[in-house]
Amino acid sequence: MYDFNRCKLCGERASSRYKLKKMSLYVCDQCDFHYIDALDELPAPVAEDSPLTVSARKFINNHLPQNAVLHKKNLAFVHHCRPLGDARCLDIGCGAGQFLSLVGEDASERAGIEPQQVFRDFAREKYGLEFRSELVDDPYWQKNYSGYFDVVTLWDTLEHVNFPAETLAAAAALMKPGGWLFLDTPSRDTFFYRASQWSYRLSGGTKPALLNRLYSAGPFRHKQIFTRSQLLNLLARCGLQHVTDSHLHRSKNKLVVACQKR
Repeated sequence: MYDFNRCKLCGERASSRYKLKKMSLYVCDQCDFHYIDALDELPAPVAEDSPLTVSARKFINNHLPQNAVLHKKNLAFVHHCRPLGDARCLDIGCGAGQFLSLVGEDASERAGIEPQQVFRDFAREKYGLEFRSELVDDPYWQKNYSGYFDVVTLWDTLEHVNFPAETLAAAAALMKPGGWLFLDTPSRDTFFYRASQWSYRLSGGTKPALLNRLYSAGPFRHKQIFTRSQLLNLLARCGLQHVTDSHLHRSKNKLVVACQKR
C-alpha cells in the first residue's frame, strides 16, 4: 500500500490538508503538489462477458460529438508540430478510440493503451481498433517498444493515473530521440481551483463541494491536478523539452503542451 505522506511527484513529505467525500486531499510540503489518497486497482479485471451493455454503448455514443470537437483540435495541434505521414503513434489512455480513429491512415502505425475493457470493446466495435490493456510501464511495452514511437499522446490522462511521474518516464522511454509527446490535463492555475480552496478554508472544512467536483476516489477519476510549473518540471525530469502550448485550445482550465525527447 502506498504511503500517501510521501509526495507522488517529488517524494518529499506531504500531509492531508482537505477532508473530502470518501477521500483526503494531500499537499506536498516541498513542491505543493495536490493529490488524493486513492489508487485504482490495476490491471483492471477482465469481465467474462463484455461490459459494453446497451446503456454503456449509449453513454459513450452520446459523448462522441463533443469529444470529436476536442480531438480534432488535438489532431490539428499534432499536425502543426509534427506531420504524421511516417509516424508511429501511441495514444496512452485512448478511451473509446476516437482520437486514433481521426488519425486514420495519416500515421504509418497506430497503437493504443486503454485499461478499461468497456472502452476497448467499444473501439473494436465502432472503429475496428484493437487496444492493449497493459499500462505503459508494463514489460510488454518497455521490453518490446523501447525507443520505438515517433509520437506519443496522453489526452485527458495524466490526472487519472496512479503515479504520473512514473507514467511520463515510461512514456518517454518508448519514444525515439527527437520524438514528440503531446498531452492535455486540467490546470490548477485557475480561479475555480483557488475559489475551491478558499471555500473550504473559510468554512472550516464544512463546504468541500467545489473540491469534490475536481477530485474523485472512484475508479479512473481525477487523482491529481498540476500547476503549469509542476508539469513542465516533471517533463524536464523525464528528458522531455517543452516546445510549445497549443494556440488552438482556448480553455483556460487546461494545460495543453507539446514537447520533444532530447
